[in-house]
Amino acid sequence: MNEFTAVVLLAGYGSRISSVTDDPKCLLPVGGRSILHRHLEAFKRVGIRRVVLVIGYRKQKLIDAALPFQADLDIKFVANDDFETKGNTWSLFMGIEAAKGPVLIFDGDLVYSPDILRRFIDGAHESSVVVGTAGLDDIECTKALVDERNHVRMTVDKRAVTDEELARYRFVGEAFGILKFSNEHRLALLNLGREFLAEKANWLLNWEHLLARFFPHHDIWCDFEESTDWVEIDTPEDYEQAQQKSLD
Repeated sequence: MNEFTAVVLLAGYGSRISSVTDDPKCLLPVGGRSILHRHLEAFKRVGIRRVVLVIGYRKQKLIDAALPFQADLDIKFVANDDFETKGNTWSLFMGIEAAKGPVLIFDGDLVYSPDILRRFIDGAHESSVVVGTAGLDDIECTKALVDERNHVRMTVDKRAVTDEELARYRFVGEAFGILKFSNEHRLALLNLGREFLAEKANWLLNWEHLLARFFPHHDIWCDFEESTDWVEIDTPEDYEQAQQKSLD
């Protein structure tokens, strides 16, 4: 077993896919297994033992879905019961606070090949972000910008990258929701999170806003993943795309 704790953010409602399901998104089936099951199976496959699931909306359904894995995984449930007023930055903070040592952080609505996770864990850098292929003109995606040493210095979400930002940094692709932090960086992010969430105006912001304050001051490597065997499911169209991919 490796030393990482996997932290999966599952508390939110997922309003953009409510026409497909009113259950948590991570219970949607992809290839006959729920997204949550796919996360937990991938963790088993790559040797992760410790898991923190940050739950909120319809949390008992998530607890019940994870129960079959508790014989193989040390699963801790952390409840963000105020998920309607405290968004996924809160969930991230609660998850890494409950973790031990170095962490892997996952968006709960991400579907990916376990091979992507294995390559990321085996990578040489203690702290890094998985970045995949994407277009600079894709407003929706979380665009990753790196410095000359390939450290992620900015992520830009739901807006265009400015000319000034492109003059400073190089666009490399989409940060699609898997991150790895050493224990030192986990603790630094935890401290920054306390400061960030002390401002009520930040409570509903996505965790990209917290990381936008973190990346300029910490050397976090960009781990580019050439495989396209992943989908972040935000919309019914994303879900249809996931159903058509081979992700095993």
